[in-house]
Amino acid sequence: MQKAAALILTVMMLQAGPVLADPAGDYAALITAAKDGDPGTDYTAMRQAYAMIAEYDPFGEKTNTLMRDGQAAYVAKDCKTALEKFKAAIALNFTLSDAHALSADCLEQAGDKAGEQREEAIAQGLFNSLISSGDGNSPATAFRIVTMHEEGVVLAVAGVNGTKKTVITTDQGPVEKIDITDQQTGKKGAVYFNTGVVVLASAMQKAKSRPPAKP
Repeated sequence: MQKAAALILTVMMLQAGPVLADPAGDYAALITAAKDGDPGTDYTAMRQAYAMIAEYDPFGEKTNTLMRDGQAAYVAKDCKTALEKFKAAIALNFTLSDAHALSADCLEQAGDKAGEQREEAIAQGLFNSLISSGDGNSPATAFRIVTMHEEGVVLAVAGVNGTKKTVITTDQGPVEKIDITDQQTGKKGAVYFNTGVVVLASAMQKAKSRPPAKP
């Protein structure tokens, strides 16, 4: 079963973009490139690699509290605390585009222009990778996420509230349809997210953590 899941995940990764032979090594190398300001950093490969490493946290169990605390501090104009929380979250999951974006704003306020430009470029690279994976208008063109946090990022940037979630089975894997309401106009609609990578990668992670079956 584990081998079958690995094969399916590889196929899904091929559909989304390049597959990495050494996920952990490539993830670390891509992080270094991003921090160094390399304009050729492949953020799609980075996101895919993250989903294949042992530390993968698809549901944000390690980072959700840090992100909430950081966002609360940011709203309260306490950038010192916000930066501490976001830095801790990013250390656990570098693909948190909103953590980089809010860090960039705090660094700009602190007069750290180089830091602001670096974090803004990383945030934009990660977000562009996400929104270029689809348009979210149908199951066939759903945004391909690698963590559930990415759903929230898209909804927040779009200025909409999710009101209902429905899981749909498609040829491209499981898709979540989220009914939405525009925060300003009240207009209703829907946005689609392909969660295949999340489902399969997390299943593989759980399978690897189980003790081997006794003969």
